[in-house]
Amino acid sequence: MSRWRELPAELDPASYRLAVRLRLLKDHSGLRKRQLATKTGYSTKSWERYLGGRSLPPHDAVEAMAQLTGEDPTRLLALREIAAAGRQRHQPFAPAPETTAPGTPSLERTILAAALRELKTRTGLSLVGLAERTAYSRSSWHRCLTGTTLPPRRAVEDLCRLADEPPGRCLALWEIADSAESGRTTRAKTGTS
Repeated sequence: MSRWRELPAELDPASYRLAVRLRLLKDHSGLRKRQLATKTGYSTKSWERYLGGRSLPPHDAVEAMAQLTGEDPTRLLALREIAAAGRQRHQPFAPAPETTAPGTPSLERTILAAALRELKTRTGLSLVGLAERTAYSRSSWHRCLTGTTLPPRRAVEDLCRLADEPPGRCLALWEIADSAESGRTTRAKTGTS
Protein backbone atom coordinates (compact mmCIF):
# COMPACT_ATOMS: atom_id res chain seq x y z
CA MET A 1 0.00 0.00 0.00
CA SER A 2 1.16 3.52 -0.81
CA ARG A 3 1.82 6.28 1.65
CA TRP A 4 -0.01 9.30 0.30
CA ARG A 5 0.66 12.97 0.84
CA GLU A 6 -2.17 14.89 2.41
CA LEU A 7 -4.54 16.37 -0.16
CA PRO A 8 -4.51 20.17 -0.60
CA ALA A 9 -6.48 21.93 2.15
CA GLU A 10 -8.20 24.19 -0.39
CA LEU A 11 -9.62 21.21 -2.31
CA ASP A 12 -13.42 21.31 -2.46
CA PRO A 13 -15.18 18.39 -0.72
CA ALA A 14 -16.37 16.68 -3.93
CA SER A 15 -12.89 16.72 -5.50
CA TYR A 16 -11.49 15.48 -2.20
CA ARG A 17 -13.86 12.47 -2.21
CA LEU A 18 -12.99 11.70 -5.85
CA ALA A 19 -9.23 11.81 -5.19
CA VAL A 20 -9.59 9.57 -2.12
CA ARG A 21 -11.72 7.07 -4.06
CA LEU A 22 -9.24 6.98 -6.95
CA ARG A 23 -6.39 6.45 -4.48
CA LEU A 24 -8.21 3.53 -2.88
CA LEU A 25 -8.87 1.93 -6.25
CA LYS A 26 -5.25 2.35 -7.29
CA ASP A 27 -3.99 0.88 -4.03
CA HIS A 28 -6.38 -2.06 -4.13
CA SER A 29 -5.37 -2.81 -7.71
CA GLY A 30 -1.73 -3.14 -6.64
CA LEU A 31 -0.62 -1.14 -9.66
CA ARG A 32 2.14 1.44 -9.59
CA LYS A 33 1.49 4.80 -11.22
CA ARG A 34 3.65 3.83 -14.21
CA GLN A 35 1.61 0.65 -14.73
CA LEU A 36 -1.60 2.61 -14.32
CA ALA A 37 -0.37 5.08 -16.94
CA THR A 38 0.48 2.30 -19.39
CA LYS A 39 -2.85 0.54 -18.96
CA THR A 40 -5.04 3.66 -19.11
CA GLY A 41 -3.23 5.77 -21.71
CA TYR A 42 -2.77 8.70 -19.31
CA SER A 43 0.77 9.67 -18.28
CA THR A 44 2.33 9.00 -14.89
CA LYS A 45 2.49 12.76 -14.28
CA SER A 46 -1.22 13.07 -15.10
CA TRP A 47 -2.07 10.33 -12.60
CA GLU A 48 0.09 12.07 -9.99
CA ARG A 49 -1.99 15.22 -10.49
CA TYR A 50 -5.32 13.32 -10.42
CA LEU A 51 -4.43 11.26 -7.34
CA GLY A 52 -2.95 14.30 -5.63
CA GLY A 53 -6.11 16.35 -6.12
CA ARG A 54 -4.30 18.97 -8.18
CA SER A 55 -6.19 18.23 -11.38
CA LEU A 56 -9.61 16.83 -12.22
CA PRO A 57 -9.23 13.64 -14.24
CA PRO A 58 -11.05 13.54 -17.58
CA HIS A 59 -14.15 11.39 -17.93
CA ASP A 60 -12.21 8.81 -19.95
CA ALA A 61 -9.48 8.49 -17.31
CA VAL A 62 -12.06 7.84 -14.59
CA GLU A 63 -13.81 5.31 -16.80
CA ALA A 64 -10.49 3.60 -17.59
CA MET A 65 -9.65 3.41 -13.87
CA ALA A 66 -13.04 1.85 -13.14
CA GLN A 67 -12.65 -0.75 -15.88
CA LEU A 68 -9.09 -1.54 -14.87
CA THR A 69 -10.01 -2.06 -11.21
CA GLY A 70 -13.34 -3.81 -11.76
CA GLU A 71 -15.26 -0.90 -10.23
CA ASP A 72 -18.73 -0.05 -11.52
CA PRO A 73 -18.05 3.16 -13.48
CA THR A 74 -21.51 4.68 -12.85
CA ARG A 75 -20.89 5.82 -9.27
CA LEU A 76 -17.29 6.85 -9.97
CA LEU A 77 -18.37 8.94 -12.96
CA ALA A 78 -21.16 10.51 -10.89
CA LEU A 79 -18.58 11.45 -8.27
CA ARG A 80 -16.45 13.00 -11.04
CA GLU A 81 -19.48 14.91 -12.36
CA ILE A 82 -20.09 16.43 -8.92
CA ALA A 83 -16.38 17.25 -8.52
CA ALA A 84 -16.38 18.98 -11.93
CA ALA A 85 -19.38 21.10 -10.94
CA GLY A 86 -17.70 21.91 -7.64
CA ARG A 87 -14.59 23.12 -9.41
CA GLN A 88 -16.65 25.25 -11.80
CA ARG A 89 -18.28 27.10 -8.94
CA HIS A 90 -15.17 26.81 -6.78
CA GLN A 91 -13.90 29.82 -4.98
CA PRO A 92 -11.02 29.47 -2.58
CA PHE A 93 -12.29 26.86 -0.18
CA ALA A 94 -11.79 27.31 3.52
CA PRO A 95 -11.61 23.88 5.09
CA ALA A 96 -13.69 25.03 8.03
CA PRO A 97 -17.35 24.13 8.07
CA GLU A 98 -18.25 21.33 5.73
CA THR A 99 -21.94 22.05 5.92
CA THR A 100 -23.85 24.54 3.85
CA ALA A 101 -26.00 27.30 5.32
CA PRO A 102 -29.52 26.22 6.28
CA GLY A 103 -31.78 26.30 3.25
CA THR A 104 -28.88 26.22 0.80
CA PRO A 105 -28.81 23.02 -1.24
CA SER A 106 -25.54 21.12 -1.20
CA LEU A 107 -23.61 20.83 -4.44
CA GLU A 108 -24.49 17.13 -4.56
CA ARG A 109 -28.22 17.86 -4.17
CA THR A 110 -28.02 20.64 -6.77
CA ILE A 111 -26.47 18.27 -9.34
CA LEU A 112 -29.08 15.61 -8.58
CA ALA A 113 -31.93 18.14 -8.91
CA ALA A 114 -30.60 19.25 -12.31
CA ALA A 115 -30.49 15.63 -13.50
CA LEU A 116 -34.05 15.07 -12.26
CA ARG A 117 -35.31 18.25 -13.96
CA GLU A 118 -33.80 17.00 -17.21
CA LEU A 119 -35.70 13.71 -16.79
CA LYS A 120 -38.94 15.54 -15.95
CA THR A 121 -38.58 17.58 -19.14
CA ARG A 122 -38.13 14.37 -21.14
CA THR A 123 -41.33 12.90 -19.67
CA GLY A 124 -43.32 15.93 -20.81
CA LEU A 125 -45.26 15.77 -17.53
CA SER A 126 -46.21 18.69 -15.32
CA LEU A 127 -45.81 18.54 -11.56
CA VAL A 128 -49.46 17.54 -11.35
CA GLY A 129 -48.82 14.78 -13.89
CA LEU A 130 -45.89 13.48 -11.84
CA ALA A 131 -48.04 13.53 -8.71
CA GLU A 132 -50.79 11.56 -10.49
CA ARG A 133 -48.35 8.84 -11.61
CA THR A 134 -46.34 8.50 -8.39
CA ALA A 135 -46.85 8.43 -4.62
CA TYR A 136 -45.50 11.97 -4.24
CA SER A 137 -47.42 15.25 -4.20
CA ARG A 138 -46.95 18.17 -6.57
CA SER A 139 -45.28 20.17 -3.79
CA SER A 140 -42.96 17.25 -2.96
CA TRP A 141 -41.89 17.08 -6.60
CA HIS A 142 -41.37 20.84 -6.67
CA ARG A 143 -39.05 20.67 -3.61
CA CYS A 144 -37.12 17.72 -5.11
CA LEU A 145 -36.72 19.31 -8.54
CA THR A 146 -35.56 22.65 -7.14
CA GLY A 147 -33.08 21.01 -4.79
CA THR A 148 -34.88 22.29 -1.70
CA THR A 149 -34.98 18.74 -0.31
CA LEU A 150 -33.28 15.48 -1.12
CA PRO A 151 -35.90 13.28 -2.79
CA PRO A 152 -36.65 9.80 -1.50
CA ARG A 153 -34.78 7.12 -3.44
CA ARG A 154 -38.12 5.77 -4.66
CA ALA A 155 -38.98 9.14 -6.24
CA VAL A 156 -35.72 9.01 -8.22
CA GLU A 157 -36.53 5.47 -9.36
CA ASP A 158 -40.09 6.51 -10.33
CA LEU A 159 -38.89 9.47 -12.40
CA CYS A 160 -36.31 7.32 -14.18
CA ARG A 161 -39.04 4.80 -14.99
CA LEU A 162 -41.38 7.52 -16.31
CA ALA A 163 -38.57 8.95 -18.48
CA ASP A 164 -37.60 5.46 -19.65
CA GLU A 165 -34.08 6.12 -18.33
CA PRO A 166 -31.85 3.45 -16.80
CA PRO A 167 -31.61 4.53 -13.15
CA GLY A 168 -27.87 3.93 -12.65
CA ARG A 169 -26.57 7.51 -13.01
CA CYS A 170 -29.38 9.19 -11.07
CA LEU A 171 -29.25 6.62 -8.28
CA ALA A 172 -25.48 7.07 -8.04
CA LEU A 173 -26.00 10.85 -7.79
CA TRP A 174 -28.70 10.25 -5.14
CA GLU A 175 -26.44 7.94 -3.10
CA ILE A 176 -23.61 10.48 -3.17
CA ALA A 177 -25.95 13.32 -2.13
CA ASP A 178 -27.53 11.18 0.61
CA SER A 179 -24.12 10.14 1.88
CA ALA A 180 -22.78 13.70 1.89
CA GLU A 181 -25.84 15.10 3.62
CA SER A 182 -26.06 12.41 6.25
CA GLY A 183 -22.44 13.00 7.19
CA ARG A 184 -21.14 9.55 6.27
CA THR A 185 -18.44 11.14 4.15
CA THR A 186 -15.95 13.08 6.23
CA ARG A 187 -12.79 14.91 5.38
CA ALA A 188 -10.42 12.73 7.36
CA LYS A 189 -6.69 12.60 6.79
CA THR A 190 -5.86 9.99 4.21
CA GLY A 191 -2.69 8.60 5.78
CA THR A 192 -2.04 5.19 4.26
CA SER A 193 -4.45 4.55 1.43
